[in-house]
Amino acid sequence: MAFQTGASTSIENLMQTLSTFLQANGWTQDFATTGDPGRIAFSKNNVFVAFQYTEATDGGTLAIYQSTSNDNSTSVWLSTGDSGNGVASATASLFDTQRCVNQFAGPHSNYWFFENDANPAYCHVVVEVDAGRFRHFGFGEIDKIGDWVGGEYAYGHVWSQVTTFIDDAISQFHYLGLDGCGMSLGEGYGATMRVEGHPGEPDPATIWANLMYITTPQPDRAGNPRWPALCGWRSGREWSTFCGYRISEAVAYKPLVPIAVELVNFSGTPDAVYRAGYQPDVRMCNIGNLNPAQIISIAGDQWYFFPWVRKQNLNNDTEESMNGGVAYKRVNA
Repeated sequence: MAFQTGASTSIENLMQTLSTFLQANGWTQDFATTGDPGRIAFSKNNVFVAFQYTEATDGGTLAIYQSTSNDNSTSVWLSTGDSGNGVASATASLFDTQRCVNQFAGPHSNYWFFENDANPAYCHVVVEVDAGRFRHFGFGEIDKIGDWVGGEYAYGHVWSQVTTFIDDAISQFHYLGLDGCGMSLGEGYGATMRVEGHPGEPDPATIWANLMYITTPQPDRAGNPRWPALCGWRSGREWSTFCGYRISEAVAYKPLVPIAVELVNFSGTPDAVYRAGYQPDVRMCNIGNLNPAQIISIAGDQWYFFPWVRKQNLNNDTEESMNGGVAYKRVNA
């Protein structure tokens, strides 16, 4: 596992720094076009992700795409096997209208890259955009249950700027990580995961799951049906059971809740639910007793703790997420 932290001057500088970091750890940069807007793509194993970015509009946006091949460097949403999320346009002002990281313009106070070289391969990125305000995005392979083709995922982070929702941590107008809670802005914002070949799939033409709880998701870019899923950065059975308990450095009890992905087949009676696996080395948690970016050593590993967006509960029409937290493991730090 590799790790890096620092500061960045812009979205492009962040992505170029990320590219250098990934290539040093066995990933491939499939293409890159600098400028504003700019484009860049990475791959490893069967993980294929691409990005379009701009600093110039909508507070800065990083649009995120997932496919089965990064083979279109100009219209990234038309790469082979595109999952269907991420706006089908190269117009920068539209980048935040589907899966992306929003309100993301640099310079960024800090970034943290958490990467795993082996299986499951992944890269999880946390950015302190400005003092106390965070964004998360990432891609990789879940720690899979069973032997089937797929398990590769990609996610972004959209925090609604509408006054009614901006200080509501569990609003369905936010999209964060592998999160089945968001759905109100539209399916195109959600995380996706490749599920081709899963033995429980309701339709053999299915390649992708859209990670939000919708009975009949819209198809992928090629018109293939997608599979709905349950997952838990801000939702799920484990989250509701354990995330009221605060992490504390002073006591032995430190509840770190695994982030499960469950696929739901509505075609039978009763519905069938399949636990597909877990996001590796990321946990849900309550950071009420911790500071943002605090590090705690647990069983020889270092865990880094971050808020969903900002650790705050003032209800003052600014981005805040109370004590909702995400922990990332840095192995053998």
